[in-house]
Order: sequence, then structure tokens, then C-alpha cells
Amino acid sequence: MAVQESFLRCTVCEREAEHEVVYAGRFVTQIVCTHCGAVTRLDVSQAYLPDLRDRITTKPRRLASVFRDRPVDSATSMPRRMLSKPLRMLDELRAVRRSRRR
Repeated sequence: MAVQESFLRCTVCEREAEHEVVYAGRFVTQIVCTHCGAVTRLDVSQAYLPDLRDRITTKPRRLASVFRDRPVDSATSMPRRMLSKPLRMLDELRAVRRSRRR
């Protein structure tokens, strides 16, 4: 799960304000207006699972490419990444699950 800030027009308060945009993988699951606090949830569960399957099947090829391009950086960052990946995936799955609640 990733959170980024964007400057958008809120559909509730009609103001242009900072918004926190929450991603699960490549999909936006939630947008929060920092001005009025309005939360917009987007149900991405139907599209998320096929995308997750694609990301999992292409992971070995992407890792090989990273190791080939930056072997030293990859070797030093890999243990940390391997430990944090399950937690990051769990965060993504939770974000998708939250997006289904209405």
C-alpha cells in the first residue's frame, strides 16, 4: 500500500485541496480530502486479483533485471526487502478489503 498526496478538487466541499490518495498495487482504493475529511472509497477488488497474479508471475523476471542492472545495491537491499514484502502485501490486501466496505 502506498499513500501519496495530490492537489485535487473535492467532490464534497467543492474546494481544491490536498488529498491523500491510497494505492493498493497499481489501483487507487481511497481518496481523503485533507480540508473537509471526506473519504471516497473505490472498490478495486475485481481488478486487483488479476493484477496481483500478473505481478507475482512477472516478479522473477523483474528481480533478475534489477540484479543484472544493480548487483551491489540489490544484494545489500534484498534481505530487508524480503522481510518487509509480506507486510507490504498484507497492507495492500487490507486496503483492498477496506475499499469493499460501504
